[in-house]
Amino acid sequence: MTKQKYSTKFIYKSDIKHSKNFELLIVKIIEIVRKIYVLPEHIEIQFENMGGSIYGMTMLDPRFPNRIRLNQDLHETEIVIPLTHELLHLNQIYTNRLQTRSGGRILWDNEFYKVDSLKLTYNDYLNLPWEYDVSIKQQKLLEFIKSNNKKISSEIKKELHVTQNTSNSISNLS
Repeated sequence: MTKQKYSTKFIYKSDIKHSKNFELLIVKIIEIVRKIYVLPEHIEIQFENMGGSIYGMTMLDPRFPNRIRLNQDLHETEIVIPLTHELLHLNQIYTNRLQTRSGGRILWDNEFYKVDSLKLTYNDYLNLPWEYDVSIKQQKLLEFIKSNNKKISSEIKKELHVTQNTSNSISNLS
């Protein structure tokens, strides 16, 4: 049996660069998510300034089908929750459950939705079916990741010198 070759590309849209420990933590989280959910072979993580209230976004853009955008200001202790959220959206896109169509329409499980994100309340946003799907799956995924905290930290320590924040970023999950 041939082992699958996966890759993660980090893209920085500013002068702010994260440490190798930080990038390795992200790769390890992706590996854990892959054990449960199907993800593309190649994933791009783009860090950029998204303002203070946006943590991440998965691109519904056919030009960048495997790209997740994360706020460049997130620290090791903050990255796990937005990363897993966006990876679950990436799973939805990769498995064709979530698709974008012309005219701003979104196709979710073969049903069309017209969403004007500027008019959505936060509760309306949370009740979108693809967001609700992520929220249910994310809780189970975070519990699984937290239960594997020691293993993840050990693997990172083997590859690079790890800071205490790396362990804390997983053990502090609620």
